[in-house]
Amino acid sequence: MNEVIQAIQTRRTIRRFRPTPIPKETITEILEAGRWAQSFNNAQPWRFVVVLNEKTRRKLGEEAGKSVYYRGITEAPVTIVVCADPEEDPTHWLEAGCIAHQNMALAVHSLGLGSSWIAVANTRSEASIKKILDAPKHLRIISLMPVGFPDETPQRNRKPLHDLVYHERYGERG
Repeated sequence: MNEVIQAIQTRRTIRRFRPTPIPKETITEILEAGRWAQSFNNAQPWRFVVVLNEKTRRKLGEEAGKSVYYRGITEAPVTIVVCADPEEDPTHWLEAGCIAHQNMALAVHSLGLGSSWIAVANTRSEASIKKILDAPKHLRIISLMPVGFPDETPQRNRKPLHDLVYHERYGERG
């Protein structure tokens, strides 16, 4: 099986992490994967805030917990906050940031680490998270990505492909 397809199929959402630190070089590799994401007209509107400080991660976890259930953000030694600048791409900033997050999630997995997706854009937590990070008002916070060594091995099921695919028109099976 192709390595990329295998990484896509074996990546899991990790919510429990060991406290083992992650080397700076590894964090840089993850960020590079985000930098190389595709974007409309090559606008590259994403920005990444790397949070290592435990106190700041705890504050982020408290804010994220107001809109989604998540306790592992304080366990992970690193949280990458994925942001986007709508002034650089007013139409597709959200999609670009999501693609960058997914690239980094696959890189994290390929490096033997785990991560999860904590959605923030358009939630009540977004303004509070901006304050914690001193982010400019116009910047949008897309997601929080806790990163660390997994302390769990979750399973996941997927719907069969034939339940998801139509041919030529919606509702027509091939």
